[in-house]
Amino acid sequence: MIPRALKSLVTSLTDRGPSKRHGPERPGQAGQQPAVDRITIVGLMDGADEDGRLLVDIGSRSGWNVVFVDTSSDAKAALDQARAPVVLCDRELLGMGWRNAVERLAGPPNQACVILLSETVDTYFWNEVVRSGGHDVLPKPLREEGVVRAVRLARTYWNSLARKGVTSGRIVATS
Repeated sequence: MIPRALKSLVTSLTDRGPSKRHGPERPGQAGQQPAVDRITIVGLMDGADEDGRLLVDIGSRSGWNVVFVDTSSDAKAALDQARAPVVLCDRELLGMGWRNAVERLAGPPNQACVILLSETVDTYFWNEVVRSGGHDVLPKPLREEGVVRAVRLARTYWNSLARKGVTSGRIVATS
């Protein structure tokens, strides 16, 4: 079990119902500690749309605490607080600033694996995301098997960096 100090960031998804607009979690609303065997996934996306609901559903079965945020600054704050290894970002929410958001979230000190969600996915775009520091691109609308695969691969990669000491100061979730 890995202890986490997440003061008022995250509670177990099974303890809270969805909020009116953004789904189950918003930073500053929780007030409880998450279950220690769960990892945090930050969703820079609308938690109330179909993709957000799917992510919550997958997370509840997979042992993830899903935290939804509205801006890359909020995502960075959630990363700092939760030590989350994975961020899923909706390209449409970020608009033309997706590249800066990916660079900021994937860079030090967090070095999170950023998975960009986009309606347009091709080899050229995937290469641009990876060159910007992103980990992967998933097509929208999301499909459960794609989300699970991408998050597991991102966590495996993030944990391998942590074992090498690249993500110094980070708590590593191995489940």
